[in-house]
Amino acid sequence: MVAATGVVALMAIMLGRVIQLQVSPGVNLQPFISERLTKVPELAPCGDLMDIRGRPLAVSKFGYRVFVDPLEFPNPPGAAIGLLADAVGMKPQDVARRIAPAMEGNAEIIEAHEGDDPPEETSRLKRYVTVGGVLEDWRVEAVKALRIDKKPIPGVHLETRPVREYTAAAVAASVVGMVGADQIGLSGAERMFTPHVQPEKGSLKYVRDARGEPMWIFPGGYVPPARGRDVRLSIDLEVQSIVVEELKRGVADADAAGGRCVVLDPHSGEVLAMADYVRPLPDAKDYDWNAPIPKGGNGTRYRIIPKDTQAAIDPALARNRCVEDVYEPGSTFKAFMWSTCLMHGVTNVNEVFPTYGGSWKTPYGRPVTDVHHFDHLKWSEVLVQSSNIGMTQGVARLTFGQARDSIVSLGFGRRAGLGLPGESPGMVTSEKDWSKYTQTSVAFGYEVGVTPVQMARAFSAYCRTGERAGTIPSVRFTATDYDSAMADPGRRVFPAHIAQTTRETMKGVTDGLDDKLAKQHEYFRYEAFGKSGTAQAPLGKPPAGKKKPKGSDGYFGGQYNVSFIAGGPYEDPRVVVLVVVDDPGPELVKARRYFGSPVAGPINRRIMERTLSYMGVTPSVPYGQSVAGANAEQSGR
Repeated sequence: MVAATGVVALMAIMLGRVIQLQVSPGVNLQPFISERLTKVPELAPCGDLMDIRGRPLAVSKFGYRVFVDPLEFPNPPGAAIGLLADAVGMKPQDVARRIAPAMEGNAEIIEAHEGDDPPEETSRLKRYVTVGGVLEDWRVEAVKALRIDKKPIPGVHLETRPVREYTAAAVAASVVGMVGADQIGLSGAERMFTPHVQPEKGSLKYVRDARGEPMWIFPGGYVPPARGRDVRLSIDLEVQSIVVEELKRGVADADAAGGRCVVLDPHSGEVLAMADYVRPLPDAKDYDWNAPIPKGGNGTRYRIIPKDTQAAIDPALARNRCVEDVYEPGSTFKAFMWSTCLMHGVTNVNEVFPTYGGSWKTPYGRPVTDVHHFDHLKWSEVLVQSSNIGMTQGVARLTFGQARDSIVSLGFGRRAGLGLPGESPGMVTSEKDWSKYTQTSVAFGYEVGVTPVQMARAFSAYCRTGERAGTIPSVRFTATDYDSAMADPGRRVFPAHIAQTTRETMKGVTDGLDDKLAKQHEYFRYEAFGKSGTAQAPLGKPPAGKKKPKGSDGYFGGQYNVSFIAGGPYEDPRVVVLVVVDDPGPELVKARRYFGSPVAGPINRRIMERTLSYMGVTPSVPYGQSVAGANAEQSGR
């Protein structure tokens, strides 16, 4: 009995000592105890970015990267450097440059403290140096197989790293964007949705024995990781591919410096495609800001699109000029001012305006000219024929407040609200600076800076039907429930009948374009309505230390931004398409074929035709017919 009691007491003492060592170890034991505790991170992948139909745009997986412990790596390295370099696909000298400084630094610390082991110095030893990036699977196996004298190379380890893969980089790089090494978004949708797609890391905390093997896990020591949330963008990958293909073709045909395009669903506000293409022009020169450029140019082709240093690093880092950069819309803006005049009752569609054979001066002395020379035009014809003179007279009847308020109500002068990085609010002249000159300028699309997304949203007012005609939606960069979107009445900018009248009038613009394209053997089955625009390319903001030359009007003389905006099909619009072409080539300018209709119009019509066909929309004319043929038949031609 006494012996049994002694044993129990001894065991109790031992158990108490174990508990005391675990709960409150002595100071001398602290460093050793801490080395027995291990917390291993448990990784989870980021959520995927997908297109509107669930097709992957950016997905995550895990790969392996090599890191070296310089304290364990062979010293001198001998053949180890060459073997490791060959396995990871690097030059031996590059691997040496990564590892050697750490090995030398460690050697200096050890030599300076030989015989003692002060923690504050040993903690400075470098134990982790990465070598190269994430490896292909076959290289991972090559690293695992590394041997010297039939033994693994000491200090060479593999670590798990998250990898982001992009499936549509060729057509949507700057839209989707990219992540950095830490999987945090750097640009585009990746940056916008970083908080949504980021995973929650888990962990496993356990105690190791003297050999480093796991002994037990603390209660609550395992926290499972959670995968990031998926995000479905509004972008339709097929529509995006159509846009990029046709935009590149059209820009090349025009020998242009670049182009931009937005395709928008006018009912849901979803951006279905957004492309920005910059074409290299080796012969273009940078403007030196030392002398004004005459209105017709000086024979030099200047680079009108600023250089994008980020794009040179990676296309996914490029500026997205559809949301970041503004342009003067030219005559595409006339539709909005034309509707505003009707809305305020200062004009009617059948009123006849004198247009003076294409040349006229305002009452305050500003010259205004037209491309097409007419003596008189009805107000409806003013829009179809794109008369600057007619528009100036009509808009002059509005008060300054009426003109400016209409522009602001359409969403210009404030961000469209997509949420993408760098989104510009555009530019609208302030109330205090508004003048007669401004009133004339906005009549034909000057002195207002817009983004392509803003233009597409505002044009949606003409594409919505029934009581929703004349309203504009909130633009969206994520897919939305269509029924919910349709339940949103939108924000009214014009009365429904004014929007419908403007739409009917603009059909004359695309009918004329389709007739011209039919002569070039291009035929379309979907009727559309729209407006072309041509504006001089602005010089932009002078670089540091420079200023606008005296006598300059602020534009690149003889160089233009041209555009075409349209909705279709006419009878029940499903998409808005805006195409902007930057700087059509000198040969087109010489031949006076650089305008929005012949340059941007065909690109727009091809994009719309292919997009509506892909969407399964019923054509406007029966199979085997074309819009141009139907128009000719109706007119008796």
